[in-house]
Amino acid sequence: MESSGRCSFRPSKHAKDKMIETGIPKWEMLDAIFKGAKRKLQNKIISTFKGFEVIYRQMPCNYFIITVYWKNR
Repeated sequence: MESSGRCSFRPSKHAKDKMIETGIPKWEMLDAIFKGAKRKLQNKIISTFKGFEVIYRQMPCNYFIITVYWKNR
């Protein structure tokens, strides 16, 4: 457990590159994780929010972002 009481957000290098390429900022990715519609695919979670999807793995208080992309572009 982290002493700061905050969960960590860890995007992969690929996810960081896709954030820049698609123009989706970190705060929108966090909105997708916390507010978006979710479905599971094996050990990953796909969250859909405002026309884009975020694929991530959730571990206790840690979110490892795998990729982000626009759903219909």
